[in-house]
Amino acid sequence: MNDSKLILIAGRNAVLAQELEEMIWPAGYEVRTLTGIELGLLDIDRLRHNLDVLAPALIINTIGYASPDSAENHRTLTQARSHWSVGDLAEVAGGNGIPLLHLSSDQVFAGDKFTAYLETDQPDAISVFGQAQAAGEAEIAVHCRNYAILRTGWLFGAKGHNMLKTMLSLGKRGGRVHVPNDHIAGPTPVRELCAALRRVGLSLMAGEVDGGTILHFCGTPSATWFDFATHALRHAAPYQRPPELVPITPNRFGVTGAPARRTELDCSRAKGLFQLSLPDWRKALDDCVEEICLADQRQVQISVPEPQLPYRAMVPEHRRRGALPYGVTMDRRAGR
Repeated sequence: MNDSKLILIAGRNAVLAQELEEMIWPAGYEVRTLTGIELGLLDIDRLRHNLDVLAPALIINTIGYASPDSAENHRTLTQARSHWSVGDLAEVAGGNGIPLLHLSSDQVFAGDKFTAYLETDQPDAISVFGQAQAAGEAEIAVHCRNYAILRTGWLFGAKGHNMLKTMLSLGKRGGRVHVPNDHIAGPTPVRELCAALRRVGLSLMAGEVDGGTILHFCGTPSATWFDFATHALRHAAPYQRPPELVPITPNRFGVTGAPARRTELDCSRAKGLFQLSLPDWRKALDDCVEEICLADQRQVQISVPEPQLPYRAMVPEHRRRGALPYGVTMDRRAGR
């Protein structure tokens, strides 16, 4: 077992990084988060040097998990994040004998299966994002023996940019909000996902789980974006006026994309091996909505300027006639 006390989180993911850092880890362990640039990803010699110096006991990789929304228009960047950088990290971690826990996505599947996907189902992604994720998983399997891959669904939380904040922001505008209603998956609260990553990561580091393990973890019950948005905006109603939600399919606006899909994940293996309880996303969503809306209210209250006192209240009675305006110290007319 590696005597190092460093747990390295690769990738300062806006949604995940802070939650992972704030988790309670075993006494004596240091948790450190580094971006891909700081680590030297895509420069394998620099990456190898940095990992030699850091010598972590465990690497949790979140670099490849980003928003799939812009992947189709940024193919090279998507490949760099989710495929090539993951391959470099797996090669160096595998060569140094460092356990690697990698966060992946339900998007590695096409979504044409009418039952939940098992870990043994072969990836058959149809999107650029999903294909890059699947390629990253394959790189790990080739280069690293002591690894675990945790696939999850849509992420939401009170921190960072994510689907919940997008829905609340759109809701503030009022009017009509068009929300996709053709993709069924398991919305996943970030805090519960981070707890699952900690549980699996510590077991991997301690040698309690076989290397080469693939696990599924997501929220329950399955839902569409429209279901998610409806629940979120209904709970936010005391804080903001609810808009009119209109269910659509991507083709409604001529967007190129897959037909109706189901990327539900069977999470029974994670429950059996690690006693991980699947979170009810609706309860977690209610808590997150209140946290975000209350934080927004405090920010508005702080940012409102104090009302300016009228001139009559700032200048004593005996100085009002012929006095200079408030804040002016010299009468420019005097020199005329």
